[in-house]
Amino acid sequence: MDFLEKVRWTIEKHNMLKKGDKVLIGCSGGIDSMVLLDCIYRLKDEYELDITVAHLNHMLRQEAIEDELFVIDTCKRYNIKCITRSIDVRKIKEERKLSEEEAGRLARYNFFYELVNSLGLSKILLGHNKNDVVETFFLNLFRGSGLDGLASIPPVRDIVARPLIYMSREEIEEYAKENGIKYVIDKTNFSSKYKRNIVRNEILPVVKEKFGDGVIDTIFRTINIIRDENIQINELVEDAFNECVRKEDFYYVLDIKHVITLQPFLQRRLVKRTLKEFDMPISVEIVEDVLKLFSLPSGKKKVFDDLIVEKQNEAIVFYKKAEEKTFCFEIPLKEEYDIRYRNFEFKFKVTNEKEKEDSIYIDAEQIVDGKLFFRTRRDGDFIQLKVGKKKLKEWFIDKKIPKRWRDNIPLITKDSEVIVIFDIYSNAVTINQKYKVKPQTRQFLKIKFTKLEGV
Repeated sequence: MDFLEKVRWTIEKHNMLKKGDKVLIGCSGGIDSMVLLDCIYRLKDEYELDITVAHLNHMLRQEAIEDELFVIDTCKRYNIKCITRSIDVRKIKEERKLSEEEAGRLARYNFFYELVNSLGLSKILLGHNKNDVVETFFLNLFRGSGLDGLASIPPVRDIVARPLIYMSREEIEEYAKENGIKYVIDKTNFSSKYKRNIVRNEILPVVKEKFGDGVIDTIFRTINIIRDENIQINELVEDAFNECVRKEDFYYVLDIKHVITLQPFLQRRLVKRTLKEFDMPISVEIVEDVLKLFSLPSGKKKVFDDLIVEKQNEAIVFYKKAEEKTFCFEIPLKEEYDIRYRNFEFKFKVTNEKEKEDSIYIDAEQIVDGKLFFRTRRDGDFIQLKVGKKKLKEWFIDKKIPKRWRDNIPLITKDSEVIVIFDIYSNAVTINQKYKVKPQTRQFLKIKFTKLEGV
């Protein structure tokens, strides 16, 4: 099949387009993106496409403005909408502590997705080819990537599709030559400053020389096998994630007893899958550090920038560092008072009789002076129980309340004395012995708390 037929075959094989799609084509001005633009333009009527081109000026080279103007001029000749933007990639690199390549990729994808959302587009088309796939495979191999990295660039991910993914760079060059397609040449593609260029210009030529030109096709087929098998493994990982990990507020809690029954490769992938929830760079070292926590005592933790991973009893808990979030409200004792906390509503009312059994009552006569507060725990809090006075911290330990819950459990207090503990996670209430209702009690503080549905 000829080049355009092969592009059409790729589109159909991976369901990249459907009739009436509004597509965004990422165009740098280089040969791959300009050939992609030409092919999609030729298929425009067949698929009834609405095409928009996006070009991002990375502000890294003096010639970058010339590339931008070239793309704009080409789009005018095709009569296609073109949107350009300039972003200081070096600034992103420094702020996010990324490589220049990573910062550029982040900026491009953010730009593309922003346009998709603002313009109501359905697909992003990019010009990655077979050689890019092989180069990325080697880059990830040298970085020590697992199967996710070795699967390299997929034909389709989310709304991003790559119609040239089965084309070699030689085929693309031949198509451009035959069809008189103009393009710009990025001089940085020849600089050994970038690791991809080392793979492209130094390593792969030697591989081809020693193993023959067909070795690129061979490696590409192997990558496709890795990708197919990795998809199946990821399905296993997703099943394990749903079984072994639960979300509690902003915590992700991994059940150790369940996880240790899994094969080691699934344990690693499960930790990696959990880390992905926090949008952070993931390395083999980080995954291994988390796995080491399994055998350490409760309370041990690992800190990765603003992510904390901590062993809490029989669980590994993942959570972000956060500023201390406490609340404190005074409860007026001369009127009805309502407070919403998280997905609960608390109603307070002073009354002279016990009205309903579905409410909690405490002896209001014991609150003769001082103020009553609805708040979370503080250092020095204590509660009076039948067995005597106990620090709140000790009560939490005795009741095996997980550490991640303790800062969120609401209390009624007078100074440092805890009058009521509302364990909203177990739906249990503990009342200070001193404030429990007695036969002679004549004034009550009625408390009703209700879980709000759909909040």
